[in-house]
Amino acid sequence: MKVLMVTPYYFPTVGGTEVLIQNLAVKLDELGVTADILTFNFISSQANLIPFWRGKNENVDGVNVIKIPALLLLPWQMHSDKMNFMVNFIPGRFTYYLKNYDVIHFHNDVDLSFPLFSSLVKKPKILHCHLFNTTYSLYKRNFISRRILRNVADIYIAVSKYFVKLFVDLGVPETKVRLLPNGVDVNKFRPDKESKIEGLLLFVGRIEPSKGLLFLLKSLNYLAKPVQLVIIGSLGKDRSYNETIMSLIAKVNEKTIHKVVYLGKQRQTETIKWYQKASIFVLPSLSESFPLVNLEALACETPIVASNVGGIPEAVLNYKNGILISPGNVYELTQGIQYLLDNAKVRKRFGEEGRKLIMKSFSSEILMKRLLRIYNEVISL
Repeated sequence: MKVLMVTPYYFPTVGGTEVLIQNLAVKLDELGVTADILTFNFISSQANLIPFWRGKNENVDGVNVIKIPALLLLPWQMHSDKMNFMVNFIPGRFTYYLKNYDVIHFHNDVDLSFPLFSSLVKKPKILHCHLFNTTYSLYKRNFISRRILRNVADIYIAVSKYFVKLFVDLGVPETKVRLLPNGVDVNKFRPDKESKIEGLLLFVGRIEPSKGLLFLLKSLNYLAKPVQLVIIGSLGKDRSYNETIMSLIAKVNEKTIHKVVYLGKQRQTETIKWYQKASIFVLPSLSESFPLVNLEALACETPIVASNVGGIPEAVLNYKNGILISPGNVYELTQGIQYLLDNAKVRKRFGEEGRKLIMKSFSSEILMKRLLRIYNEVISL
Protein backbone atom coordinates (compact mmCIF):
# COMPACT_ATOMS: atom_id res chain seq x y z
CA MET A 1 0.00 0.00 0.00
CA LYS A 2 1.17 3.52 -0.82
CA VAL A 3 -0.17 6.49 1.15
CA LEU A 4 0.36 10.19 0.48
CA MET A 5 0.11 12.42 3.54
CA VAL A 6 -0.95 15.88 2.35
CA THR A 7 -0.54 18.88 4.67
CA PRO A 8 -0.31 22.63 4.06
CA TYR A 9 2.51 22.97 6.59
CA TYR A 10 5.50 20.81 7.41
CA PHE A 11 9.07 21.26 8.56
CA PRO A 12 10.61 23.82 9.06
CA THR A 13 7.22 24.83 10.45
CA VAL A 14 7.03 22.77 13.64
CA GLY A 15 3.99 22.18 15.81
CA GLY A 16 2.08 19.27 17.25
CA THR A 17 0.40 18.48 13.92
CA GLU A 18 3.68 18.38 12.00
CA VAL A 19 5.25 16.09 14.59
CA LEU A 20 2.21 13.81 14.49
CA ILE A 21 2.33 13.56 10.68
CA GLN A 22 6.00 12.67 10.78
CA ASN A 23 5.36 10.01 13.43
CA LEU A 24 2.58 8.49 11.33
CA ALA A 25 4.79 8.36 8.23
CA VAL A 26 7.63 6.69 10.15
CA LYS A 27 5.33 4.14 11.81
CA LEU A 28 3.63 3.28 8.52
CA ASP A 29 7.03 2.67 6.95
CA GLU A 30 7.88 0.29 9.80
CA LEU A 31 4.67 -1.62 8.98
CA GLY A 32 5.64 -1.94 5.32
CA VAL A 33 3.40 0.87 4.05
CA THR A 34 5.02 3.50 1.85
CA ALA A 35 4.09 6.91 3.26
CA ASP A 36 5.30 10.10 1.57
CA ILE A 37 4.43 13.66 2.51
CA LEU A 38 3.27 16.41 0.15
CA THR A 39 3.25 20.01 1.39
CA PHE A 40 3.63 23.61 0.31
CA ASN A 41 7.13 25.02 -0.05
CA PHE A 42 7.66 27.93 2.33
CA ILE A 43 10.89 29.90 2.45
CA SER A 44 10.26 30.94 6.04
CA SER A 45 8.44 29.77 9.13
CA GLN A 46 4.66 29.54 9.44
CA ALA A 47 4.80 32.77 11.44
CA ASN A 48 5.50 34.66 8.19
CA LEU A 49 3.70 32.35 5.74
CA ILE A 50 5.68 33.24 2.63
CA PRO A 51 5.10 30.60 -0.08
CA PHE A 52 7.81 29.97 -2.64
CA TRP A 53 6.90 29.48 -6.31
CA ARG A 54 9.34 26.62 -6.84
CA GLY A 55 9.01 22.97 -5.87
CA LYS A 56 11.55 20.49 -4.55
CA ASN A 57 11.86 17.03 -3.06
CA GLU A 58 13.85 16.34 0.07
CA ASN A 59 14.36 13.75 2.77
CA VAL A 60 13.38 14.90 6.26
CA ASP A 61 14.39 12.45 9.00
CA GLY A 62 13.97 9.50 6.68
CA VAL A 63 10.65 10.61 5.19
CA ASN A 64 10.27 11.56 1.50
CA VAL A 65 8.80 15.08 1.38
CA ILE A 66 7.43 16.59 -1.85
CA LYS A 67 7.29 20.39 -1.60
CA ILE A 68 4.84 22.03 -3.98
CA PRO A 69 5.13 25.67 -5.11
CA ALA A 70 2.31 27.90 -3.95
CA LEU A 71 0.84 31.31 -4.59
CA LEU A 72 -0.86 33.08 -1.70
CA LEU A 73 -4.50 33.55 -2.70
CA LEU A 74 -5.68 36.33 -0.36
CA PRO A 75 -3.06 37.68 2.06
CA TRP A 76 -5.52 39.14 4.57
CA GLN A 77 -7.06 35.73 5.15
CA MET A 78 -3.90 34.40 6.74
CA HIS A 79 -4.59 35.98 10.11
CA SER A 80 -6.44 33.32 12.09
CA ASP A 81 -8.51 35.86 14.00
CA LYS A 82 -9.89 37.23 10.71
CA MET A 83 -9.88 34.17 8.49
CA ASN A 84 -13.34 33.32 7.21
CA PHE A 85 -12.57 31.18 4.20
CA MET A 86 -10.42 28.07 4.55
CA VAL A 87 -8.74 28.09 1.14
CA ASN A 88 -5.66 30.30 1.15
CA PHE A 89 -3.26 29.06 -1.54
CA ILE A 90 -3.25 28.21 -5.22
CA PRO A 91 -0.99 25.16 -5.36
CA GLY A 92 1.36 24.60 -8.26
CA ARG A 93 0.64 21.65 -10.52
CA PHE A 94 0.60 18.66 -8.17
CA THR A 95 -2.27 16.34 -9.02
CA TYR A 96 -0.05 14.10 -11.14
CA TYR A 97 1.60 12.97 -7.89
CA LEU A 98 -1.70 11.69 -6.53
CA LYS A 99 -2.12 8.96 -9.16
CA ASN A 100 0.86 7.08 -7.71
CA TYR A 101 -0.82 6.41 -4.35
CA ASP A 102 -3.59 4.14 -3.10
CA VAL A 103 -4.85 6.55 -0.42
CA ILE A 104 -4.69 10.35 -0.15
CA HIS A 105 -4.61 11.32 3.52
CA PHE A 106 -5.23 15.06 3.98
CA HIS A 107 -4.19 16.65 7.29
CA ASN A 108 -4.83 19.96 8.98
CA ASP A 109 -8.22 21.67 8.79
CA VAL A 110 -6.72 25.18 8.92
CA ASP A 111 -6.42 25.13 5.13
CA LEU A 112 -8.42 23.18 2.54
CA SER A 113 -6.46 24.31 -0.53
CA PHE A 114 -5.08 20.84 -1.28
CA PRO A 115 -8.38 18.98 -0.78
CA LEU A 116 -10.28 21.50 -2.91
CA PHE A 117 -7.81 21.46 -5.81
CA SER A 118 -7.71 17.64 -5.66
CA SER A 119 -11.48 17.31 -6.09
CA LEU A 120 -11.29 15.99 -9.66
CA VAL A 121 -8.77 13.28 -8.80
CA LYS A 122 -10.62 10.00 -8.25
CA LYS A 123 -8.66 8.45 -5.40
CA PRO A 124 -9.76 7.27 -1.93
CA LYS A 125 -9.49 10.35 0.30
CA ILE A 126 -9.37 10.91 4.03
CA LEU A 127 -9.48 14.25 5.86
CA HIS A 128 -7.81 14.18 9.28
CA CYS A 129 -8.79 17.21 11.37
CA HIS A 130 -6.43 18.19 14.18
CA LEU A 131 -7.44 21.76 15.07
CA PHE A 132 -11.22 21.90 15.24
CA ASN A 133 -10.88 23.59 18.62
CA THR A 134 -9.81 26.72 16.71
CA THR A 135 -11.31 26.22 13.22
CA TYR A 136 -14.80 24.95 14.08
CA SER A 137 -16.28 28.43 14.61
CA LEU A 138 -14.85 29.58 11.27
CA TYR A 139 -16.52 26.69 9.44
CA LYS A 140 -19.72 27.23 11.39
CA ARG A 141 -20.14 30.79 10.22
CA ASN A 142 -18.99 30.34 6.60
CA PHE A 143 -21.24 28.32 4.31
CA ILE A 144 -18.68 27.98 1.49
CA SER A 145 -15.94 26.63 3.75
CA ARG A 146 -18.44 24.32 5.42
CA ARG A 147 -19.64 22.99 2.07
CA ILE A 148 -16.07 22.34 0.92
CA LEU A 149 -15.32 20.52 4.17
CA ARG A 150 -18.34 18.23 3.73
CA ASN A 151 -17.41 17.22 0.19
CA VAL A 152 -13.63 16.74 0.02
CA ALA A 153 -13.25 13.26 1.57
CA ASP A 154 -14.74 9.79 1.69
CA ILE A 155 -13.86 9.33 5.36
CA TYR A 156 -13.16 11.90 8.07
CA ILE A 157 -10.90 11.26 11.06
CA ALA A 158 -11.63 12.90 14.42
CA VAL A 159 -8.94 12.84 17.12
CA SER A 160 -11.48 12.92 19.96
CA LYS A 161 -15.14 12.23 20.73
CA TYR A 162 -15.49 15.99 21.12
CA PHE A 163 -14.42 16.41 17.47
CA VAL A 164 -16.90 13.77 16.29
CA LYS A 165 -19.71 15.97 17.62
CA LEU A 166 -18.26 19.01 15.83
CA PHE A 167 -18.09 17.13 12.53
CA VAL A 168 -21.74 16.12 12.82
CA ASP A 169 -22.77 19.66 13.74
CA LEU A 170 -21.07 20.92 10.57
CA GLY A 171 -23.11 18.51 8.48
CA VAL A 172 -20.67 15.64 7.97
CA PRO A 173 -22.62 12.36 8.28
CA GLU A 174 -21.57 10.47 11.40
CA THR A 175 -21.32 7.33 9.24
CA LYS A 176 -18.33 8.94 7.51
CA VAL A 177 -16.49 9.87 10.72
CA ARG A 178 -13.92 7.60 12.37
CA LEU A 179 -12.47 8.20 15.82
CA LEU A 180 -8.67 7.93 15.90
CA PRO A 181 -6.99 9.59 18.91
CA ASN A 182 -3.39 10.69 18.81
CA GLY A 183 -0.96 8.00 19.91
CA VAL A 184 2.42 7.84 21.60
CA ASP A 185 5.37 5.50 21.13
CA VAL A 186 5.48 3.76 24.51
CA ASN A 187 8.95 2.39 23.81
CA LYS A 188 10.39 5.90 23.50
CA PHE A 189 8.15 7.59 26.06
CA ARG A 190 8.61 5.44 29.13
CA PRO A 191 9.14 6.07 32.85
CA ASP A 192 12.48 6.42 34.58
CA LYS A 193 11.53 6.45 38.24
CA GLU A 194 15.09 7.08 39.39
CA SER A 195 15.24 10.40 37.58
CA LYS A 196 12.17 12.04 39.19
CA ILE A 197 12.94 15.41 40.77
CA GLU A 198 10.83 16.61 43.68
CA GLY A 199 9.10 19.92 42.97
CA LEU A 200 9.85 19.99 39.24
CA LEU A 201 6.97 21.28 37.10
CA LEU A 202 7.03 20.93 33.32
CA PHE A 203 5.22 22.80 30.53
CA VAL A 204 5.63 21.74 26.89
CA GLY A 205 3.96 23.74 24.14
CA ARG A 206 4.25 26.72 21.84
CA ILE A 207 4.39 30.06 23.62
CA GLU A 208 1.01 31.43 22.64
CA PRO A 209 -2.02 32.73 24.61
CA SER A 210 -4.22 29.67 24.03
CA LYS A 211 -1.76 27.42 25.88
CA GLY A 212 -2.35 29.29 29.15
CA LEU A 213 1.28 29.63 30.21
CA LEU A 214 0.50 33.09 31.59
CA PHE A 215 -1.86 31.53 34.16
CA LEU A 216 0.74 28.95 35.16
CA LEU A 217 3.33 31.65 35.82
CA LYS A 218 0.79 33.64 37.86
CA SER A 219 -0.08 30.56 39.91
CA LEU A 220 3.51 30.30 41.14
CA ASN A 221 2.89 33.36 43.33
CA TYR A 222 0.49 31.30 45.44
CA LEU A 223 2.38 28.01 45.82
CA ALA A 224 3.59 27.40 49.38
CA LYS A 225 6.58 25.26 48.43
CA PRO A 226 9.47 26.31 46.18
CA VAL A 227 9.32 24.71 42.73
CA GLN A 228 11.28 24.74 39.53
CA LEU A 229 9.25 25.25 36.36
CA VAL A 230 10.85 24.12 33.08
CA ILE A 231 9.26 25.50 29.90
CA ILE A 232 9.88 23.80 26.54
CA GLY A 233 8.49 25.17 23.29
CA SER A 234 9.14 27.58 20.47
CA LEU A 235 8.02 31.19 20.56
CA GLY A 236 4.68 32.01 18.97
CA LYS A 237 3.75 34.70 16.45
CA ASP A 238 2.60 37.27 19.01
CA ARG A 239 5.74 39.24 19.90
CA SER A 240 3.95 41.24 22.56
CA TYR A 241 2.82 38.05 24.29
CA ASN A 242 6.32 36.58 24.05
CA GLU A 243 7.74 39.68 25.72
CA THR A 244 5.09 39.52 28.44
CA ILE A 245 5.97 35.89 29.20
CA MET A 246 9.72 36.55 29.30
CA SER A 247 9.19 39.56 31.55
CA LEU A 248 7.03 37.52 33.91
CA ILE A 249 9.63 34.73 34.02
CA ALA A 250 12.27 37.27 35.03
CA LYS A 251 9.96 38.69 37.70
CA VAL A 252 9.21 35.25 39.17
CA ASN A 253 12.93 34.43 39.33
CA GLU A 254 13.73 37.76 40.95
CA LYS A 255 10.90 38.16 43.44
CA THR A 256 9.67 34.69 44.43
CA ILE A 257 11.03 31.49 45.97
CA HIS A 258 10.58 29.69 42.64
CA LYS A 259 12.86 29.21 39.65
CA VAL A 260 11.68 29.26 36.04
CA VAL A 261 13.83 28.03 33.16
CA TYR A 262 12.87 28.57 29.52
CA LEU A 263 14.65 26.07 27.27
CA GLY A 264 13.01 26.91 23.96
CA LYS A 265 12.49 24.19 21.41
CA GLN A 266 14.20 20.88 22.30
CA ARG A 267 14.92 17.65 20.50
CA GLN A 268 12.52 14.84 21.30
CA THR A 269 15.19 12.87 23.16
CA GLU A 270 15.77 15.81 25.50
CA THR A 271 12.05 16.47 25.98
CA ILE A 272 11.53 12.84 27.00
CA LYS A 273 14.16 13.24 29.72
CA TRP A 274 12.25 16.20 31.13
CA TYR A 275 8.97 14.26 31.08
CA GLN A 276 10.75 11.57 33.10
CA LYS A 277 12.24 14.06 35.55
CA ALA A 278 9.10 16.10 36.18
CA SER A 279 6.96 15.62 39.27
CA ILE A 280 3.96 17.23 37.56
CA PHE A 281 3.15 18.11 33.96
CA VAL A 282 0.97 21.21 33.57
CA LEU A 283 -1.09 22.21 30.53
CA PRO A 284 -3.50 25.06 31.49
CA SER A 285 -4.81 25.64 27.95
CA LEU A 286 -7.77 27.82 27.10
CA SER A 287 -8.46 25.72 23.99
CA GLU A 288 -7.22 22.31 22.82
CA SER A 289 -7.99 19.48 20.44
CA PHE A 290 -6.40 16.28 21.78
CA PRO A 291 -2.89 17.32 22.81
CA LEU A 292 -0.12 14.81 22.27
CA VAL A 293 1.93 16.26 25.13
CA ASN A 294 -0.51 14.93 27.72
CA LEU A 295 -0.15 11.42 26.31
CA GLU A 296 3.63 11.74 26.31
CA ALA A 297 3.67 12.84 29.95
CA LEU A 298 1.35 10.03 31.05
CA ALA A 299 3.45 7.48 29.16
CA CYS A 300 6.40 8.61 31.31
CA GLU A 301 4.29 8.15 34.49
CA THR A 302 4.06 11.88 35.12
CA PRO A 303 0.72 13.05 36.57
CA ILE A 304 -1.00 16.02 34.98
CA VAL A 305 -2.81 19.19 35.91
CA ALA A 306 -4.69 20.36 32.82
CA SER A 307 -7.67 22.40 31.71
CA ASN A 308 -10.99 20.66 31.17
CA VAL A 309 -11.31 21.68 27.51
CA GLY A 310 -11.62 19.96 24.14
CA GLY A 311 -10.50 16.34 24.13
CA ILE A 312 -8.27 16.67 27.22
CA PRO A 313 -10.70 14.88 29.61
CA GLU A 314 -10.70 11.86 27.28
CA ALA A 315 -7.11 11.11 28.39
CA VAL A 316 -6.65 13.07 31.62
CA LEU A 317 -9.09 11.41 34.01
CA ASN A 318 -9.88 13.61 36.99
CA TYR A 319 -8.30 12.29 40.20
CA LYS A 320 -7.29 9.07 38.45
CA ASN A 321 -4.20 10.11 36.51
CA GLY A 322 -4.38 13.87 36.87
CA ILE A 323 -6.45 16.85 37.93
CA LEU A 324 -8.75 18.84 35.66
CA ILE A 325 -9.26 22.55 36.25
CA SER A 326 -11.41 25.27 34.72
CA PRO A 327 -9.57 27.11 31.92
CA GLY A 328 -8.12 30.44 33.01
CA ASN A 329 -8.78 29.78 36.70
CA VAL A 330 -5.53 30.55 38.54
CA TYR A 331 -7.00 29.51 41.89
CA GLU A 332 -7.98 26.02 40.71
CA LEU A 333 -4.67 25.66 38.91
CA THR A 334 -2.74 26.54 42.07
CA GLN A 335 -4.83 24.18 44.18
CA GLY A 336 -4.32 21.30 41.76
CA ILE A 337 -0.55 21.75 41.62
CA GLN A 338 -0.28 22.21 45.38
CA TYR A 339 -2.32 19.06 46.05
CA LEU A 340 0.02 16.94 43.97
CA LEU A 341 3.11 18.59 45.43
CA ASP A 342 1.87 17.70 48.92
CA ASN A 343 0.99 14.09 48.10
CA ALA A 344 3.85 11.99 46.76
CA LYS A 345 1.85 8.74 46.96
CA VAL A 346 -0.96 10.25 44.91
CA ARG A 347 1.54 11.44 42.30
CA LYS A 348 2.97 7.95 42.07
CA ARG A 349 -0.46 6.33 41.76
CA PHE A 350 -1.64 8.87 39.17
CA GLY A 351 1.53 8.30 37.15
CA GLU A 352 1.15 4.53 37.17
CA GLU A 353 -2.52 4.78 36.19
CA GLY A 354 -1.57 7.16 33.38
CA ARG A 355 0.93 4.71 31.93
CA LYS A 356 -1.63 1.90 32.09
CA LEU A 357 -4.17 4.01 30.18
CA ILE A 358 -1.66 4.86 27.46
CA MET A 359 -0.64 1.22 27.06
CA LYS A 360 -4.28 0.16 26.79
CA SER A 361 -5.80 2.87 24.63
CA PHE A 362 -3.28 5.33 23.20
CA SER A 363 -0.12 3.47 22.21
CA SER A 364 0.97 4.16 18.64
CA GLU A 365 1.03 0.43 17.87
CA ILE A 366 -2.66 0.03 18.69
CA LEU A 367 -3.69 3.17 16.85
CA MET A 368 -1.62 2.37 13.74
CA LYS A 369 -3.57 -0.87 13.36
CA ARG A 370 -6.79 1.14 13.53
CA LEU A 371 -5.46 3.53 10.90
CA LEU A 372 -4.61 0.64 8.57
CA ARG A 373 -8.17 -0.62 8.95
CA ILE A 374 -9.44 2.83 7.96
CA TYR A 375 -7.17 2.78 4.89
CA ASN A 376 -8.45 -0.62 3.84
CA GLU A 377 -12.01 0.54 4.41
CA VAL A 378 -11.67 3.66 2.25
CA ILE A 379 -10.02 1.67 -0.54
CA SER A 380 -12.94 -0.77 -0.56
CA LEU A 381 -15.62 1.94 -0.82
